[in-house]
Amino acid sequence: MVFGSGQPLITGRQLKDLGINLPSPTEQQKIADCLSSIDELITAQSQKITALKAHKKGLMQQLFPAVDEITG
Repeated sequence: MVFGSGQPLITGRQLKDLGINLPSPTEQQKIADCLSSIDELITAQSQKITALKAHKKGLMQQLFPAVDEITG
């Protein structure tokens, strides 16, 4: 049940009569495919960043060995 819209001067009846345009199922599928591709790119970039951070850590350990590695 709608008792009001929460916006002044807009009635629940006006909201019920408001049409909403939706893309066709084919277009929706294209949008979903595009978003899935972007998700895959984000995942690949995240994995690349993780690998680069691990590589950086290894290089830093070679440049600055721990004290026990120097004396030991």
